[in-house]
Amino acid sequence: MNKKLLAAAIASAFLITACGGEDGKDGAAGTAGTNGTNGTNGTNGTNGTNGTNGTNGQDLTAAPKLIRLATTPLGSELTGMYNTDNGEFFFNIQHPSSSLPGDESKAAVGAWIGVDIDKLDPNMTPVSVPDPASAEAQTTRVATGSYQVLGREGDTFAGALSFGLGAIVNAAGTASVKQSNDPDFNAFIPSNADGSEGFLFTAWEDRPGAVSRMSLAKQSDGSWSVSNALNVDFSSVNGTMINCFGTVSPWGTPLTSEENYMAELTNEWNNNQNSSGYPNFADVQRIQDYLGGTFPNPYDYGYIVELKDPKEAAPVPVKHFTLGRVAHENPVIMPDRKTVYLTDDGSNKGFYKFVATTAGDLSAGTLYAAKVTQDATRDHSKAGFNITWIELATANNADIETWIRSYDGIDETDYIPGANSYITDAQIADWAAGNAADDRVAFLETLKAAEAKGATVEFNKMEGININYAGAASGAVPFMYVAMADVSGAMVDTTGDIQIEENRCGIVYRLGLHADYNVSRMDPVVVGGAYDSTSTTNKCSVDGIAQPDNIVVLDDGRVLIGEDTSNHKNNMLWVYNPQGK
Repeated sequence: MNKKLLAAAIASAFLITACGGEDGKDGAAGTAGTNGTNGTNGTNGTNGTNGTNGTNGQDLTAAPKLIRLATTPLGSELTGMYNTDNGEFFFNIQHPSSSLPGDESKAAVGAWIGVDIDKLDPNMTPVSVPDPASAEAQTTRVATGSYQVLGREGDTFAGALSFGLGAIVNAAGTASVKQSNDPDFNAFIPSNADGSEGFLFTAWEDRPGAVSRMSLAKQSDGSWSVSNALNVDFSSVNGTMINCFGTVSPWGTPLTSEENYMAELTNEWNNNQNSSGYPNFADVQRIQDYLGGTFPNPYDYGYIVELKDPKEAAPVPVKHFTLGRVAHENPVIMPDRKTVYLTDDGSNKGFYKFVATTAGDLSAGTLYAAKVTQDATRDHSKAGFNITWIELATANNADIETWIRSYDGIDETDYIPGANSYITDAQIADWAAGNAADDRVAFLETLKAAEAKGATVEFNKMEGININYAGAASGAVPFMYVAMADVSGAMVDTTGDIQIEENRCGIVYRLGLHADYNVSRMDPVVVGGAYDSTSTTNKCSVDGIAQPDNIVVLDDGRVLIGEDTSNHKNNMLWVYNPQGK
């Protein structure tokens, strides 16, 4: 691993930046950008038959339009955006300020009611920006309808959750390891034909992590009632860690992401002097507490976890080691039910693609890493990237788990400063040179494997990635969108594959989908800014995005963008209309 990547990896772990969570705020300098530049992207000719601009009813020569749909309470971020087939919309209030009055100081899992999110009026009046000193800044506000809190951290739901919503309960189910206030990903799984009843899964982004499930029913007034709740039992997979954003598979199973910031710093896992990492040694010890005293194996954490049988009394978690071990933000599965795109959150990170051997089965397949070539401009509002894919390896879950189990039994007594109790850089180099006995490096040390094979590992704070499934399948919305929360670090230096201007307010990129769901191009379409480093309130303009995180693509091609930022005093939810209406 080169010194530049090592330094950035240490910064990711020790500065504690995340897809969300109480540690996810990190504003600094940036530059202004414009939103009206995407009409030139098609000149590169690399997006395939479905990926060119101006097709499929999207007039991409028009200036894009942003409407502010919601603001969240002071100190909180907006997470867990999920749109149902009926246009119902869920989102969470993560880690609000502890100084807020009453229950507003508690994290909330909730629903926006009184609105069909797929039929938003393109000319609706935006919700205003609250004065930070006002009562409006202390609560959740939406442009129309209302926000219903379904549950707050600590709620027991009449005893259904013994330790309360968001409590991280040990594998034995006998004690709470910690109380989380970091709800992230939501997934609604309907349990009847019209979607008026179902289960709302919520990921808790902590160390260890958790996923709760509420039983919901739609009421005549449009609100939801909650009749029961449970915590998913992850003891069979040795628990989870930092459960971030996610998606639902085409076959109806939630996919929660383990955002393991230590994935490329495995050598620090058993260092009992590591007090600043994410996770640090205290977090590792909490996972040990979860396991009942067994020191955790680092190669058990950092994967996409599928929740099978989501409507049964006990959903079954399956860790898909095949999709690589990184700081997963979220996966998105294409309509072919085989191709998966995966983002890696943090500094000096990669971008990945997985192609399953069998449609509808993520347990075996081939993992790839992206290599990008930048356009001949540093202008972050114009510079796009051509993408090629470097094959890392092919494997299945069973074989990878056998490799993982060979590292069981290592603990802090094995740690030697300057050494490595796990896979070494020399072993990674041997693998890249074709001299390894197996492909464990590709799946257990995925970022280092990607770097060793020449992939681009310069992305900074790559967050949510998503499609509109029906639109992607039909060709009506042949685009995938990805949020880059913080364009800085290795993306803005003068070396490597990416060398664009800094933008600490962030950029949302669009990727055109080929007929086979490959992508070969990404272009900026929503650019944050302007930025004022001297502001004590809103460092990024309140008329534009600041550090975008969650992404949802609506049926008509509009895009919902949620924020995770300290550059807006109150985080915001936006809808972006590429047709400029």
